[in-house]
Amino acid sequence: MLRRSDLLSFSAFLPFFSFIFQPIWVFGIPIMVTSIKTFDPTFKDSIYTPHFRKKTSLVLLVLSILEGITGFGAGPTTSNFITEITLGLLNRGLSLELHLALITPLALFFVLHTVSGFGSMLISKGIKNQIVYKYVIPVTWLAMYLVAIYLDLSYFIP
Repeated sequence: MLRRSDLLSFSAFLPFFSFIFQPIWVFGIPIMVTSIKTFDPTFKDSIYTPHFRKKTSLVLLVLSILEGITGFGAGPTTSNFITEITLGLLNRGLSLELHLALITPLALFFVLHTVSGFGSMLISKGIKNQIVYKYVIPVTWLAMYLVAIYLDLSYFIP
């Protein structure tokens, strides 16, 4: 069964394909906005649960490892080594493309994991203001994500 909070995870992988289909990252934003119930701390499947933070931390670990491998694979002095250990699957060009494509999902999961932990901390401190959880945190999260996308795209757009 697909949980509501998994929609956020799905929306993070859409930007991964943006190096093939440039504007596809835009489709992730409506998915995030429509899953507003996942920001409700009383909802059993909210982003403030330890289960959700555990999932995002595992995804962050995998994405960070892939980002590191592809970064070394794109480097001028380390690309030969990465090509050898991946049996030729990751050459320098593909490593660079994957390295750049992984930035957006990595940024999204990092920001999502951070605001999830921040919301959990507020819940544990006894803050019960629903406006903070349902509006302030999601808007802050979306703004941070859009800043990350802008900074990533500004690298490519002169």
